Amino acid sequence: MVTLTRISDESVDPLARALAPPADETPDHRAVREAKETEARRVSERIDEQIRLEKQANSRKKDPVKVLMLGQAESGASAIPTPVTTD
Repeated sequence: MVTLTRISDESVDPLARALAPPADETPDHRAVREAKETEARRVSERIDEQIRLEKQANSRKKDPVKVLMLGQAESGASAIPTPVTTD
């Protein structure tokens, strides 16, 4: 007969173990770790905001429409800018 034992979720998930604080962490070490985590979170949020603003600025820019005109006098490609709209 096979006996199955249940393994706790924490022991299976290596990411949870990697992110968990050390078992022998002192209050001073905990304060330093939490301060570093807070600073890292602030930097990450600032980067996310910068990316969001860049995407927003780029979405307002319209690329020119390229038209290929065929004919004797007007052969070649031309770029005609799209009209600018204000929101």
